[in-house]
Amino acid sequence: MFKPGDLVLCRGKGLFDRAVEDVTDSPYSHVAGIVSDRYVIEAQAFRKTGFQRLDYYSGQDVYTCDALTDEQRIQIMDYAEAQIGTHYDYLLVLWEAARYILHVVCPYVERRRYICSTLWADAYQVAGIELCPGVKYPTPADVAKSPLLRRCGLVQTSS
Repeated sequence: MFKPGDLVLCRGKGLFDRAVEDVTDSPYSHVAGIVSDRYVIEAQAFRKTGFQRLDYYSGQDVYTCDALTDEQRIQIMDYAEAQIGTHYDYLLVLWEAARYILHVVCPYVERRRYICSTLWADAYQVAGIELCPGVKYPTPADVAKSPLLRRCGLVQTSS
């Protein structure tokens, strides 16, 4: 039902998730990208970028970009898969907190590290799609507001 490159936007249950949702004034605290009917790729705190079972996110919202061609979806997946094993960008989380809480945009030195939403914004950018126009380091809240995405369903538990 869902295609590679579709995005799972997640409502969290933990303390960090709630903090992200509160600070960004969004119901979402995490973004993962669908790879197949069974797996997503995600950048997640406290572990390296990698695979997660799709049914782990049962009940979470799935968004699609109707403008994507099959070729662009392949480019997005190739980019995401090449990032497997990269580290989580804790410094960018602090940078994002300053942007939202203090309304200050500080200088930031890019590194080959990701938070969940920047992984997917960068993957889409490689395919020529600016997922969050005007936002260099998007949060899950920014991704959810993307004019290019449409909610297309919920992750269902496999039977």
